[in-house]
Amino acid sequence: MLNVTSVLLRRTPVGGQPEVLMGLKKTGLGAGMINCPGGKLEPGETPAEAAARELMEETGMTVAVADLVPAADVVFRFPDVPEWGDLRLYFFTATSFAGEPRESDEIAADWIPEAEIPYDRMWDDTHRWLPDVIAGEYVVMDFDYAGRDKVAGYRRLASRPGGS
Repeated sequence: MLNVTSVLLRRTPVGGQPEVLMGLKKTGLGAGMINCPGGKLEPGETPAEAAARELMEETGMTVAVADLVPAADVVFRFPDVPEWGDLRLYFFTATSFAGEPRESDEIAADWIPEAEIPYDRMWDDTHRWLPDVIAGEYVVMDFDYAGRDKVAGYRRLASRPGGS
């Protein structure tokens, strides 16, 4: 199983509405969809270390590992797409960070109103778990896809077997 990580930065500008950092994924798995910054763990990295590194590489923004709040543990299976292995996503949120997003080869990220998250332009699973994360819940879910882009089934778990 390939371990990946992603981070949702959240802010509320003075006098404004809550915003989240998301962007158009330009390359790789999920290209053409709206996503949060993230990517694969490198050998020896913790999921939080990878999330901080990927945020910096993809947006130029920085976040301290200690400021990343674990928010979801989601497994994706693509049985109809043999060239894709199963993925396990370690998802974080953060409200303390530095910088403003810059576009990279990976993602064109920007701040969008939290109330306007474009679920119709994201992976099919996202609307089933991200609202709960935004509401402050820790989410553990498994998804099975039919083909590359439609959820065939899913289940919500209290935790991963074995406590991991």
